[in-house]
Amino acid sequence: MTTQRTADIITGIVLAVTGAIVILAALDIQSVFGERLPPRTLPMTLGFTTLVTGGMLSIRAYFYRGEDLELNWPDREGWFRLAITFVTLVIYLVLIEPLGVAMASLVFSTVLIWFLDRRPIRSLCVGVIVAIVIQVVFVNILQLPLPQGFWSR
Repeated sequence: MTTQRTADIITGIVLAVTGAIVILAALDIQSVFGERLPPRTLPMTLGFTTLVTGGMLSIRAYFYRGEDLELNWPDREGWFRLAITFVTLVIYLVLIEPLGVAMASLVFSTVLIWFLDRRPIRSLCVGVIVAIVIQVVFVNILQLPLPQGFWSR
């Protein structure tokens, strides 16, 4: 990948294929009679979202006609950012059970956005919005059985 356009096309294709794989895997999830929402609801939603956004990224990059940026990436800083993103994702996965998905998502998104963007107020606002959306939409409205952490005990 030597240009931004090529990187966006390849990334979009990889995301779209990943979304399609998630959708296919979610189709095999069996539901139990009497459930309000089938257990495949969340994976299907995430799969379709990933498929569509990946496709949109590839299409937008393919039809882009402006000056194409040369990439010399990943350099040392790029690898460091990737490593920090991976470490925060692992910490997020570890914290989901004890803190609950909403609070762990607040911490994860706030810390990662702050690290990548260096704007603490913006990162905290995004983290709070993410936590509220997860709690209200997925836990309260859709009543998905997501971990609630020690708050629910």
